[in-house]
Amino acid sequence: MIKLSILIVRRSDLTYEQFIQHWGEVHGPLVAAQSESKQYVRRYIQDHRTSDALPGTTASNFDGIAEIWFDDISGAKAFFESDGYRQNVIPDEEALMRCKVGKTKWRRNCRLRSR
Repeated sequence: MIKLSILIVRRSDLTYEQFIQHWGEVHGPLVAAQSESKQYVRRYIQDHRTSDALPGTTASNFDGIAEIWFDDISGAKAFFESDGYRQNVIPDEEALMRCKVGKTKWRRNCRLRSR
């Protein structure tokens, strides 16, 4: 299992509230509706930024983090190269976020055991 974390910055012409509303109520359901999502995506989570920060740290410069789990890299590749993603999801991403500013991180999912 692998996880893709996408650190998102909204388009500058959107307020944070507009961004969160569209991301949660339009974009999330749009991603979930793609047949390729049902085939390849194992989990999709939106992490919304808060204004809270721990002492000694600063608030995030990102507006949110999208977390997407796949069985393996071939499933991720198939999803991102699919017609459903390219024709339906990408145009909505472009309407929502500054794609060139976002950061992408791949991680393998590991389980930790506590005693």
